[in-house]
Amino acid sequence: MDNRPIGLLDSGLGGLSVVKKVIKKLPNESTIFIGDNAHMPYGNRTKEDIINLTRKSVKFLLNNDVKLVIIACNTATAAAMDTIEKEIDPQVIGVIQSGALAAARTTKNKKVAVVATSVTIASHAYEKEIHFRDPEIKVTELAAPKLAPLVEAQEDHATNLRVVKESLAPLQGKDFDTLVLGCTHYPLIKREFTEAVDDPKVTILDPADQVAQYTFNVMRRDGLFSEERHKAVHKYYTTGNPDNFDKLARTFMDDDTLTSEHVDTENE
Repeated sequence: MDNRPIGLLDSGLGGLSVVKKVIKKLPNESTIFIGDNAHMPYGNRTKEDIINLTRKSVKFLLNNDVKLVIIACNTATAAAMDTIEKEIDPQVIGVIQSGALAAARTTKNKKVAVVATSVTIASHAYEKEIHFRDPEIKVTELAAPKLAPLVEAQEDHATNLRVVKESLAPLQGKDFDTLVLGCTHYPLIKREFTEAVDDPKVTILDPADQVAQYTFNVMRRDGLFSEERHKAVHKYYTTGNPDNFDKLARTFMDDDTLTSEHVDTENE
C-alpha cells in the first residue's frame, strides 16, 4: 500500500481531461496536478524547450513526493518522455501509447485520423505507435496549432466551433472512422469536435480513458494502491493565473470548490 499521490502535469489546462478520468477510475487515490500555463502552448516550441519545461514540472511533482508521474500532455510525451523516464525513479506514463492502443482497438475500417499540436504531428509518434500495433492501419495526421490556445482562451461555443471546423477542414474527404484527439486540451471542447465532424460513423477518441486504465494496471502490478480507508485529496497548481485556471477547471471538473495555487517552477 502507498498513500502518496499520483502526479500529473501538462502545458496548461488540458491535462485535466486525464485527471478527471484518473479520479473516476481510481477514486481512492490522491492527485497533484500542475499546469504550466505560463509557458503554454508547448506545440510550437523546440524539443529542447519542451524537455526543460517538462523537467521543471516533474521536479515540482517529485518534491511533493508523488508515487508515479503521468505526462498528461501529448506534446510533452512526444518530445520529453524518453528523456524524463531515464532521469527519475518513479514510473512515467505518457498519453500517446495509450491513445494509439485505443485507436488500434477502435477502428473498423483501419483508417485513423489524428489531430494534435505541430510538435506531436512532426514526431509522427501516433503513427509509429499505431503501426506498432497494426501496420495495416492508415494514419492521417493533422497539425492544429490554434486549438490548444483556443481552449486556454475560454472562448464562447460559436468561436470554438468555427476554429475547430477550420482546423479540421483538411480532413474532409478522408474515409476515417476514428478521430484521435491527440492533445489533452481537445476533450475540453469535445462538443465542438462532435459538431464539426458531424458523422455518427466516426468515433471521436479521448486517450484519457486508456491512460486511466493503464495507470490502474501499473499501480496494481507495482503494489501502489492506497489503503482502503485513505481519504483522497486533489491539489491543483498552475504557473499562470489561478483565477483564470479555476474558471475553466471548476466547470470541467464539476467542482465549484476547486481552487488552484500559483507556483513558480523556475524556483523549485
